[in-house]
Amino acid sequence: MLRKKSKLHYNLRKFFILPFKILRVSIIDTVRQDGVEHAGYLAFLSILSLFPFLIFLISIVGFAQGIEAVQTILSSAPKEVTNALTPRVNEIISGPPQTFLTLAIIGVIWTASSSVEGCRTILNRAYRIHHPPPYIWRRLLSILEFFVVILLILAGIGLLVLAPIALRWLEDLFSISFKVDYDLFYIRHIIMFTILILSTSLLYYALPNAKQKITQTIPGSILSVILWFALERVFSLYLANFHQFNFVYGSLAGIIISLMFFYLISLIFIVGAEFNYHFHRTYQVFLKKKP
Repeated sequence: MLRKKSKLHYNLRKFFILPFKILRVSIIDTVRQDGVEHAGYLAFLSILSLFPFLIFLISIVGFAQGIEAVQTILSSAPKEVTNALTPRVNEIISGPPQTFLTLAIIGVIWTASSSVEGCRTILNRAYRIHHPPPYIWRRLLSILEFFVVILLILAGIGLLVLAPIALRWLEDLFSISFKVDYDLFYIRHIIMFTILILSTSLLYYALPNAKQKITQTIPGSILSVILWFALERVFSLYLANFHQFNFVYGSLAGIIISLMFFYLISLIFIVGAEFNYHFHRTYQVFLKKKP
């Protein structure tokens, strides 16, 4: 009996320690699989497609909700990144000419599909897919998935916009007094956290050419989102206390800081994919073992 209890205690302890060991292996494999270099490639594609994407987004959701969407996106970035991107974002919000808008919408579809295709290539490497489908098929699929991502973002924006309205409606209907500012702060963060996890899980599930269940992508998604929130805080503190970027790059510091931020986000995204790959296989073996 004592041996069974001690073995159960050992298995439970091992069960909860395993994620930290898997994270260590995931970081090592990210380096071995050239994830550090691929993160730079993904960061470049992110910056390349960001502004055309915003033009496309604002043209879809309209002027008022477009501003809300941009503010939501920029609010999660460090102040220096926001300052670097805000001037161009304000120009986009002010209303580009219709001819330019048409060209931007056509261009953004190809550019953004390049970002999707870049993510697919990196995730295929993380999931050890050595024989992906032909390039033309992958490219067409990337364009389709880009529109799916747009729909998901629109749904998320809708939730963020509708949450305050629903809260006030509940106040009027049930005569309940909410601390609106306090509640909205936490409601927005909970909604954003949930949307990020679901969106990241969907990316891990849909982009790589691998057969898997969407539940297998949740551990890496949770890890990625937690690390993204931590990154925003740590990177902001670093920029506030160290000024190497301004000293080295001068007037280009803003765009370099933005590139570095996107680079770190991409690196975390790749680590999350590696974590999913090892997490599923490790726990599958662990649960099959007889006690």
